[in-house]
Amino acid sequence: MHELVASAGAAVAAWFAVYFIGKPVVALQRQRIAALQVAERYYAVDPGSDEAERDAAVKALFESGIVIRSYDRGWSTAVRLWCWAWGYDLDLAAQALFGLAESARGTTLFPPDARRNTLNALYVALGAHKHLPRETVDAIKTMIAQTKAAGAAPQQVESSPS
Repeated sequence: MHELVASAGAAVAAWFAVYFIGKPVVALQRQRIAALQVAERYYAVDPGSDEAERDAAVKALFESGIVIRSYDRGWSTAVRLWCWAWGYDLDLAAQALFGLAESARGTTLFPPDARRNTLNALYVALGAHKHLPRETVDAIKTMIAQTKAAGAAPQQVESSPS
């Protein structure tokens, strides 16, 4: 009888591990790889590109950004711990994908260096920066920190005298 209870407990623990820990983490990893592939494929698309290529780039980059943002906002505890352990910043990754999509859309002019920096920021945010030189990673991390600090700083509102 004791073996039966232990076996049932092990089965429940395995089921819990697979469905509440393993599946969300594997799904995140798949979307992470997909986001990196989409970004690598389309980061150089600009307003001067073929219209069909621009449309495909905008659609793919926005969709990928939406998926990554949904993991950021609706993640499970397992995904949250996985991101913390591996140093993923899903919000930054989504912002980078949206920035690349805006670049391809052409609403704002992004020079090639800015698009490359955005791609590199995506690599850093998703922990895929092992191929980048250390200086580049440090520069991107500095830019990210400055951008976050500027966003967190209280905005001065000028009031006109009445």
